[in-house]
Amino acid sequence: MLRHTALFLWRDTTTDPEKLAALKGLAYLSYGSPSVLGVDFGTDLFDGSSPLREVKPWKRTPLWDARKEGPPSNFDMALHLDFEDHAGLEAYNSDDVHHEVALYNASVCQGEFTARVDWLYDGPSRTERFGVRHTSLFLWLDEATDSAKNDVREAFTSLTSSIPGVRSILAADNVGTLTTDYDLLVDVTLDDLNAAKAYLGHAGQQEATALAAANTKYEWTARITHLMASG
Repeated sequence: MLRHTALFLWRDTTTDPEKLAALKGLAYLSYGSPSVLGVDFGTDLFDGSSPLREVKPWKRTPLWDARKEGPPSNFDMALHLDFEDHAGLEAYNSDDVHHEVALYNASVCQGEFTARVDWLYDGPSRTERFGVRHTSLFLWLDEATDSAKNDVREAFTSLTSSIPGVRSILAADNVGTLTTDYDLLVDVTLDDLNAAKAYLGHAGQQEATALAAANTKYEWTARITHLMASG
């Protein structure tokens, strides 16, 4: 299965009705785009980018100068689309429904910060409605070695059986071709919100994140925790 993942940041001016309209657009993709085999979407369960929006734009540390600060906040909205193969994704990219939804999202989201990655997985759909998903996207440092990258992947995936409530952890490399794509995705499926809190607070997860921070452009990390297929 080929999955396209995109994480979005609201504009500072986006209203609650506009956010709801954006979510409705994502839900409609499963009906309006023939090549889409499955849709997962949702908003962040931990206040999204609200901590960032509380700081005036002219007082925010620029991302290119904020490596030691790490990610400024979670992202606000996630979209995950499943396709049979790259041909299905290309058909979606040419689809009028996709264009309409993307145009609206551009009006309510900060398009220049949208985080995207295309990745492959085997087995059944990784979407279980009303389960919880935590997604993190990373950009490798230019000097990160293949060995270090593998250590990061294994640090996350080794936690699968260590934390109660964690259903699965998958680390996948980008197979997309856009220069703006992220490099690595860590996809975690969890039982519920309490399991998500336990995962994020677990020492093993924090150690894996610290290892990722040492080998990635950590200030550009994109992450979100949301209720699957929930809106």
